[in-house]
Amino acid sequence: MKKGVSLVVLGLFMWLCQTANAQQWTRKSSLEFGFMAGGSNYSGDLTDKYFEAEGIHANGGILVRYNPVQRFSFRLGVNYGQISGDDRWYPSDERRTQRNLHFKSDIWDFHAGFDINLNTFDFQQSRGVIPYIFGGAAVYKYNPKAQFFYEPNSWQNLPIDQSYETLEDRDGDWIELQPLGTEGQETTEYNDIKRYSLTQIAIPVGLGFKFKLSEAWTFGVEYSTRFTFNDYLDDVSGVYAEPVFLEAQYGAMTKAMADRSQFENLAGTARGDESKRDLYNIFGITLTYRIIQSGEVCPAFR
Repeated sequence: MKKGVSLVVLGLFMWLCQTANAQQWTRKSSLEFGFMAGGSNYSGDLTDKYFEAEGIHANGGILVRYNPVQRFSFRLGVNYGQISGDDRWYPSDERRTQRNLHFKSDIWDFHAGFDINLNTFDFQQSRGVIPYIFGGAAVYKYNPKAQFFYEPNSWQNLPIDQSYETLEDRDGDWIELQPLGTEGQETTEYNDIKRYSLTQIAIPVGLGFKFKLSEAWTFGVEYSTRFTFNDYLDDVSGVYAEPVFLEAQYGAMTKAMADRSQFENLAGTARGDESKRDLYNIFGITLTYRIIQSGEVCPAFR
């Protein structure tokens, strides 16, 4: 009896392996590799709206997804772009015109997180639209800079202090702001204000749509905001420091870049709004490829 059952099972096994192509088994990788291309911008003390179109810069990166189930994906990625802000974008705002601050910064964004697919993401489908939301954690690197403009008639060019004149040959240079301590960071008089780090953590939150082009290729559109714990993406946060202290500790360039107004601001008056944190956005299109391995594979009987 046992021998007969064994012969039947063996016969079924051979039949499964040799029937039509419809019985072919296909193995698919759950990994996707691709890239993202789009833009980035920032919102903070040097913009007056959440999304400032004047501050959009090119941004691009690479993306890896692991899809263990149809509704959920893990992701890793890195993006590179720029952010900027400028009081000169708002000529009708007298306060901003007087303050006259601006910045730009390269920004590297390393992120890990998850996608939640709001429709079923069938690995075998060749067409379809899948909306999704995503979140996670990011580490970003930035370095705010501003352009120095030498002004012979500046209030800083004092007859009793010739230090400002030594900066004339720096006219037009882009100056790294964090080393200057423009708000008095770590000076003797303001030693309670610590210098901000150029590598920090953010929380990315976003949404998008995936468009299946084939079993292997997926096109996407997505938008995300990086919520930071940092108010110095733009080097602007608190109040004006006493210029005499800044010059004594860090030199004439710190004094010049700390207050770029037409008229001197009194120490202790607002330079920025430290009650709000800065943020940046990354958005664009994605194109990913799923590695597929196929072949006639028979099921294993145990």
